[in-house]
Amino acid sequence: MKPRALILTMLAAALCCCDGGDSSAAARPAPPQLPTQLENADTQNFSGNNAYVHCAALCALGPRTSGSTAYARQLEYLETHLRAAGWQTFRDSFAAPNGTPMTNLRATFGGADATRSILLSCHIDTKSGIENFVSADDGASGAAVLLETARILAADAGLAARVELVFLDGEEAFAPRMTEEDGLYGSKHDVQRRAGSLPQFQINLDMVGGGSNTIAIPALDTSQFMYEQYAAAVAACSLNPEKWTAYPGSYMDDHQPYLRAGVEALNLIALFREGNWWHTERDNMERISPRKLEESGRITLQLLRQLAGE
Repeated sequence: MKPRALILTMLAAALCCCDGGDSSAAARPAPPQLPTQLENADTQNFSGNNAYVHCAALCALGPRTSGSTAYARQLEYLETHLRAAGWQTFRDSFAAPNGTPMTNLRATFGGADATRSILLSCHIDTKSGIENFVSADDGASGAAVLLETARILAADAGLAARVELVFLDGEEAFAPRMTEEDGLYGSKHDVQRRAGSLPQFQINLDMVGGGSNTIAIPALDTSQFMYEQYAAAVAACSLNPEKWTAYPGSYMDDHQPYLRAGVEALNLIALFREGNWWHTERDNMERISPRKLEESGRITLQLLRQLAGE
């Protein structure tokens, strides 16, 4: 081929590639379509899409601080979906030492309000004093997983009857930082309310929906037995052990009051100091991944079955 013909051929090819804009942009896959409504999923399979829709609905209420109108609407939303799945709900109202009204929401399946052997918990209050803070991961993600878990458990009455769900108020401190005296109001109240009639096991979920999250149970707060249960569940669910691991320390979270009361507790919590989103307006639905919610739901159900001896 003559040089001029070669140049024209190369130019034509370049123009063809450039036609329609940036070829690298055209090659990028389109962002996934995020779910906007609940689906009629197979009852036996945890739906990350359903959990995502629940999480988005809670965040749409805005900041859900203790005692607020949005918090009350959140309770109504949770109760509606729990009852639709066949669960009985109970509001447990109390007040923080500074007078702030608080309400824990509990749910049981197939019988009277009595202590079950396994407690599955999360917190649903948002920290006050942060502008535009909807706490998608730090609160709503755990509630979303519990709601979808409740739907799944309804198909297994034997297992559901051994589980109590508790949506805890007052996890967040009023001051900027949590202390032994400020924070964990709902879990402290629940332990005191039970007056020694405590469950054998607790699984607490906190910040379990972020797509980039590494879930790391606190090693110093986890017994050998519960660690073995966790490791077995990670393997059974074929989860990435680098993203489902352990943190060599302790966390001040809603598992602590139960742990101190003698309950075998397991805290599923993200390494929340990774990145710059925790306790900021960046903790919004852009962080949340249906895939991560599904992983969190699958391991929660696996742990429930293991602890129930199934």
